Amino acid sequence: MSKKHTIRPKATNKKPHCPKATPGYLTKLATLGPVGYFPKGAGTLGSLAALPLAYLASNLGLPFLWGLTALVFILGLKSIEKFTANMTEKDPNCVIIDEVAGQLMAFLTILPDFMHWPMLLLGFVLFRFFDIFKFGLVAFWDRRKKPLGVMMDDIAAGALTGLILTIVQIFLIYNI
Repeated sequence: MSKKHTIRPKATNKKPHCPKATPGYLTKLATLGPVGYFPKGAGTLGSLAALPLAYLASNLGLPFLWGLTALVFILGLKSIEKFTANMTEKDPNCVIIDEVAGQLMAFLTILPDFMHWPMLLLGFVLFRFFDIFKFGLVAFWDRRKKPLGVMMDDIAAGALTGLILTIVQIFLIYNI
């Protein structure tokens, strides 16, 4: 009796292939132009790109930061839908607009007086932690491989980060 042998592909840690964006601003927005195609740390770069936006927007007033976050969320959702429309991989690593939306979300409760580099750095580190390790709602949304799930896992990571930043802000205000 002969045994049937099958050839199994080797396990690999390679990220899913990310095609170049088709023409149009929405598909380029999904990857922040060329930034999403960096070979390592594209998500981290997307989060870093949000920091000056959060700083400038908060100095214009919290309503402006809320509006910017909502705009990035809506345009980001549309750009992810368009970018992944003909792909089997619905959350390719080059799509990083979700990191920008989530990072902005983290700072929505921070008063302009507290929007300085230590708070920005703490928000960045916490956001990346929650985005990478995916606890609770972050993991729930990450399993939904549709454009809304791609956006919402980062929004959830941003909300968790924002909660911690709010607690830090309260401690600073009341000198606890």
